[in-house]
Amino acid sequence: MPRVKIRVSHLSRQPRFSGDDDALGEEIWSELDRQLRRQAEDKRVPRPAVLTLFPEVVQVVDVSPLLDVVPDHHRAVSSFASQDGAEGLALAGVLLHRRNGALLGRDAVVFIEWPDGRWWWCRRPLGVPGTPVVDADDTVERAIDGAAKPSGLGGWFARARFEQMRIKLDGGPGEVN
Repeated sequence: MPRVKIRVSHLSRQPRFSGDDDALGEEIWSELDRQLRRQAEDKRVPRPAVLTLFPEVVQVVDVSPLLDVVPDHHRAVSSFASQDGAEGLALAGVLLHRRNGALLGRDAVVFIEWPDGRWWWCRRPLGVPGTPVVDADDTVERAIDGAAKPSGLGGWFARARFEQMRIKLDGGPGEVN
């Protein structure tokens, strides 16, 4: 993987990012929702971020620069799951919604995966530019309910283990890597 400069920040895991799967998902979703509402006024959308959950901190990475230069986006996100002590990985932001190669629109998405294969996700269809579609409901699905995993999301921990990935991040919190 090429050397890429990305912005990394760290947040305390307590009390916001603790609790059960649903509480964690709802906290990350509510933060994305706040960003959507704030940025809709400027006709912008939140940049995609990967949140790596560690026991004491949440590592937040603006992955836009990485996705711009790495053609295999799934591999790029999976690399963050290779970090020692990672207890979970979340992707949050506005993503393109495709089916059979056709672009259907954009969705606000939070997808969280844990190393044991559990996952939680929420999505909301968006209009242009990043405004919620009128009468569109948020959709929440979880692996423990027997829902099918959304195509293209998750499998990050399994891939990181299978490919024996290792990501190296230089610098401290808030520094460019």
